[in-house]
Amino acid sequence: MIVLPLMGQKGEIIPLTRHIGFTLDAEENLYYEVFPDIPNFKSAQFFEINNNRIEARISFIDYTQIKVSRKAYNVKQLIRLQNLLNQKPMLTDEIRHSYRKNLTYLRTKEILDNIPTGQYVSVKHQNGKWINGTLLSYRNDKLLLQTPFAVRQIPITNMDRINYREEIINRPEWKLRMYGVAAFLGFVVMESWNRQTNPSFGPKWHNRFVGAIFGLIAGAEVYDTSMILLSKKTQFGLTPAELDKLNR
Repeated sequence: MIVLPLMGQKGEIIPLTRHIGFTLDAEENLYYEVFPDIPNFKSAQFFEINNNRIEARISFIDYTQIKVSRKAYNVKQLIRLQNLLNQKPMLTDEIRHSYRKNLTYLRTKEILDNIPTGQYVSVKHQNGKWINGTLLSYRNDKLLLQTPFAVRQIPITNMDRINYREEIINRPEWKLRMYGVAAFLGFVVMESWNRQTNPSFGPKWHNRFVGAIFGLIAGAEVYDTSMILLSKKTQFGLTPAELDKLNR
């Protein structure tokens, strides 16, 4: 099989079967297993080059780029393939929909565009290391992440997987409890300090007040962090290997 860049097509396009038509799409390829060895398959069309040569032009996704490979058939081989496909039941809308949920590589740009900025994400680099940080932007096929130590720019071609949360849950009934517990703990810490240092009456209450205030501030951070960690995580694979791991 030869991989070529997308270019002008030559030859007359022919239908593969009556129910598939002129274009074999990703869901049909999964169901009928025409090209099971093509990772990130997008679509395929068959062209009659001459009386005994048919050429399949197979497009697939390489990260966000569409590439094309070609496979040659003679008439007998094509007829054999068509007979095999006609023996299988037609692809139903229900099965098509179930397949579509796993074909996330067809929507890579759309998915990355829809991750809100300010979202905490984890990116698995091609070298196997994870990079965690806050998403600042996604432009020109590059993620800009604010990590604890620096701003990192990660090209999509260096990414194997990205984990993020589509929606952060909100539990307002938990907020008052967390704030109260955190303020109490801050108060207790400073009270312990008071007992060790034995300050006068005024500084003693000042310390207690400061401890409670810092506790409230910490409580806000604990609440926000808890809501993020408890929110459902979405995992998106950008390579066939990672998609296979996620679908197991």
